[in-house]
Amino acid sequence: MPIEKNKILVVDDVEVNRILARAYLEMLGWNVDECDGSLATLEYLKTNTPESILMDIRMPDMDGVELVKILRKTHPIGTIMMVAYTAHAINEEVNAIRLAGFDEVLIKPITFKDVSFIFTRKT
Repeated sequence: MPIEKNKILVVDDVEVNRILARAYLEMLGWNVDECDGSLATLEYLKTNTPESILMDIRMPDMDGVELVKILRKTHPIGTIMMVAYTAHAINEEVNAIRLAGFDEVLIKPITFKDVSFIFTRKT
């Protein structure tokens, strides 16, 4: 399935976090889809291939680290850009998140400046 250019998936079990991320990303020109957890994301990816995924780390059904490990088996680095966002700012945790397969890590609370640094379209 080809990658859908300009499509991003926001994955977070907290609705207000998805709303904020969507607002920032739409301001940057992205078409945004949302999933409220890891299992919904796996289902979504059966029929969609977004260009990027912004994914929370702490989710009740499966954490983002486990999910990215699964996704990287079929979408290796260099295909879908996967960005974690988390409240965990300790260097060791950030390093472990990167090693799991994320391209970037944003620390919550995210700001428009943070999101635009990572997701500004380079066209």
